[in-house]
Amino acid sequence: MSNRYRILISTDSGSVREANEDNFIFNGTIKRPGDEAQHFRARDTGEPILCAVFDGMGGEKGGKAASEIAARVALKFYEYLAEGNLRAADNIQDYVSNCNSQISLFMEKYKYKRGGCAFAMVYLHDGIAELFTMGDSRIYLYRRGCLIRVSRDHTLAQKKYEANIFTREEADESSESHILTRFLGMDEDSEDFCAEAYREVSLGKGDKLLICSDGLYNMCNDREIFEVLSVPEQPYTIQLVSKAKERGGEDNITCILIEPDKTAAQ
Repeated sequence: MSNRYRILISTDSGSVREANEDNFIFNGTIKRPGDEAQHFRARDTGEPILCAVFDGMGGEKGGKAASEIAARVALKFYEYLAEGNLRAADNIQDYVSNCNSQISLFMEKYKYKRGGCAFAMVYLHDGIAELFTMGDSRIYLYRRGCLIRVSRDHTLAQKKYEANIFTREEADESSESHILTRFLGMDEDSEDFCAEAYREVSLGKGDKLLICSDGLYNMCNDREIFEVLSVPEQPYTIQLVSKAKERGGEDNITCILIEPDKTAAQ
């Protein structure tokens, strides 16, 4: 019998921007066109499960198109994985290359100078979560009263931090924290043209996985995110979006929360 999960999803244009360039996928569901704010809930969902957040960049037309393309390619990616009971890690680069090709063709066809998207993805099967990111969308794990940032940002500021040029505080406050070094729609000849895979996570009772665009964590720090996730039985993603908007909501905000059914094993 497969493991069961609760999935919560919220996306919103925020308090400043009219258009929402973000998108998401949950198995066969992506964001409805034309709805800038959406909330989705699924209970007692069995494996396999594919969830991802796509954060469009490059302006309303280019960014929105890129994130929608990435979401639609992910629909096919999920079907491919689920039908063959495959590991995402063995196929993620094919997904990235397919997205990149379609985004590049779209931008060329409509003569957009720039456009792309960051993404963070979780694929759940057999109680194991495979985790991937490209860009500055993040994955957090809430476990035993602690919030752990699982992913790392693919930004110029992060590169300088890892090279000991910036301190952690300097990297976080630098304008270069918004310059991506990896994203869908980038030059395929770059050495960074790949998704980063992280250590697999086995989810148990009480665990929560949060996938989010930078519109959340740029407005809410890790402590504020922790405070929301630490309260049992809440509409977590709705509350996170509301908190980000209360803090200014300067960007689009998209969150997905995955938690095992209460009967999941410890």
